[in-house]
Amino acid sequence: MITADLLFVFISCAAIIATRPLADGIVCGASEIDADCRTGEESCARSNRDAKSDHIEATLQPKMSSKLFICDFEVFGIVQGVFFRKFTQKQASSLGLRGWCMNTHDGTVKGQLEGEEKPMNEMKHWLQTKGSPSSRIDKAVFSVPKEITSYSFKDFSVRR
Repeated sequence: MITADLLFVFISCAAIIATRPLADGIVCGASEIDADCRTGEESCARSNRDAKSDHIEATLQPKMSSKLFICDFEVFGIVQGVFFRKFTQKQASSLGLRGWCMNTHDGTVKGQLEGEEKPMNEMKHWLQTKGSPSSRIDKAVFSVPKEITSYSFKDFSVRR
C-alpha cells in the first residue's frame, strides 16, 4: 500500500511539473531561469531562486478535493493507558480533520473522522501503523467513508 501511495505522489508531482506554465524565461534541465538572469550574477540568481521556490511551492501542492467524508474507526491492541487518544487528537488536528475518539470497555479506541479524502487516508494509515509511541496496534478497522455535505464537528476531541 505504501508503494502505491508513493507512486501516486510521484505521478501527481510529475504531472503538475509537466503541465505548469513557464514564465518568460529559459528552461535549463528541470529548472526555470529568467531571461534577465542569464549573466549568472549571484544576486540575480538568488532573487530568481527565491522567486522560483515560491512559485514551485504554490504549484506543487495539488488542489485538494472539496468533498467531505465521514468514517468510523476502531483500533485494537495496547491503545489504552498509553496516550493514544491524545496523540490521535494531535495528529487529526494537524491534518485538519474533525471528529472524536474515546476508550471503549473492550480495551479499544473508537471514533469518527470527518474531512477531505487525502488527509483522511493519511490519518487511517497513521492509526494502522503508528499511534502513540508506547502503543502497540494489532489492527484498525474502518467503515466505508460516506460523502457528507458539511462538517458535524468543530474540531477533533477526546471523549471520556
